[in-house]
Amino acid sequence: MKPDIPPSPWDPPASTPASSSSPTPSSSWPSAPTAGPTGSTGPAWQQPPAGPTWQQGWQQPPGGGWQQGWQGWQGPPGAVPPAGPVRAEAGSRYDQQGRNGQGGRFGWLGELSLVVLLLFVGIVVVTGLAAVLAEVLDAGPDSPDSEVFFKDPVADMAFQLVGIAIGIPVVLWGARYLGRRPAGTVSSVLGRLRWKWLGLCAAVAVPMIIVQFGIMIAWTWGEESAEPAGDGFPGWTAFLVSLAVLGALVPFQAAAEEYVFRGWLVQVIGRAVRSPWPAVVIASLLFALAHGFGELSGFILLFYSALWWGWLVIRTGGLEAVITMHAANNLLAFGLAAGFGELASTETAADAPWQAMAVEFVFAPLYCLVMARIADRRGVARVSPGEEPRTGAGAEFAAGAGAAGAVGPGLAASHASTPGPVPGPVAAPAAAPAYGPEPVPGPEPAPESRPTSGPVSAPESGPERAPGPGSGPAPESGPEPAPGSRVEP
Repeated sequence: MKPDIPPSPWDPPASTPASSSSPTPSSSWPSAPTAGPTGSTGPAWQQPPAGPTWQQGWQQPPGGGWQQGWQGWQGPPGAVPPAGPVRAEAGSRYDQQGRNGQGGRFGWLGELSLVVLLLFVGIVVVTGLAAVLAEVLDAGPDSPDSEVFFKDPVADMAFQLVGIAIGIPVVLWGARYLGRRPAGTVSSVLGRLRWKWLGLCAAVAVPMIIVQFGIMIAWTWGEESAEPAGDGFPGWTAFLVSLAVLGALVPFQAAAEEYVFRGWLVQVIGRAVRSPWPAVVIASLLFALAHGFGELSGFILLFYSALWWGWLVIRTGGLEAVITMHAANNLLAFGLAAGFGELASTETAADAPWQAMAVEFVFAPLYCLVMARIADRRGVARVSPGEEPRTGAGAEFAAGAGAAGAVGPGLAASHASTPGPVPGPVAAPAAAPAYGPEPVPGPEPAPESRPTSGPVSAPESGPERAPGPGSGPAPESGPEPAPGSRVEP
């Protein structure tokens, strides 16, 4: 007769009692005992475990066991998969923020395709809205072959800027609901825009771009290609209105280009490659092509500056430095165009002359290297932190480049679970030898008779002696017992 074998705690619940001496041959799982509630009579192993684990069926095996229905995620027993967005692991670079284990191996292709489609649809919708409004308001140009929708260049420019600015909500939505990660990770590795760092970048970018434009204007002064081709100064009222519209929309247009090309696109490609450079090069090439086909010098200028800006994004862990430089450049360029009456011009940066390219060869790396140096001195995070970012002033300067920023919660938990020294009285010296009578408490021995550290060993030779009253642990050799102590033979 087979002995009774207690069932495993991972046995599935059984609806009918099963005898341990008559196992069911058709099932590899032994039947679970059907004992009453905890506290009833019977062997301890027949009592069901208390708590919700018994009510939920069999417990999960140790070590993670079965997957919890969440792709690529295994939790501890009783845990449930996260319901919200999932961030990349601690210590991830900016281009690795999309590598959160969601969507499968080729999930990035689905995110890329759908977001590009939504961007195209958004531009078409804004363009169609502009055409309808121009027709309804009878505000279209006089020539039917014109490339603009509105006779007023400010209104036409406003719709163009809005058509580009919609890229921000589109890519943030794609990161959140297609990439299943926090939308703020497109802004920076801290999951948000670091406003204090952005302000510091603006304090450097604005004067630098003014100097760059001044050098370029002085270099091309007097040349036919540099002469204004517009209608001249439009008057103070029209000029101030133009500046107000441009000041409200250009920062969003410039930020949208950064979010699309150097932000979201780099992170989507970063889901498939380990190095950031393939993503930076591809995004820079597409950024240059998106400005149209003009002069070769203009294409080289755009591609060259985009490479440097892509490096700066990875180096500083966010888009703030490139957003400020891009916005400052566009604000100054559009402002000059409004002052000379050239807002209706269809020229872009792709039509820049070779002098602008030569100046950009110097100022693009100059700005990027300066901001990278400032970021190092300020401790700007370049990788995702291992714990929740601090809140309040100065949180955007949380260190992320060093070891502290790369330590994940698992390592922190292992250190936290390691018991450290507990404050309290100093432990007594080692116990007395195992032979001899019990020691009798006596006067405290002199400090010099106490061993400094480590356990006390018995003498190597000689008769064993039991400690007398008041005597401490026997020293290994040397000093005589202190006055007031005695040794019983």
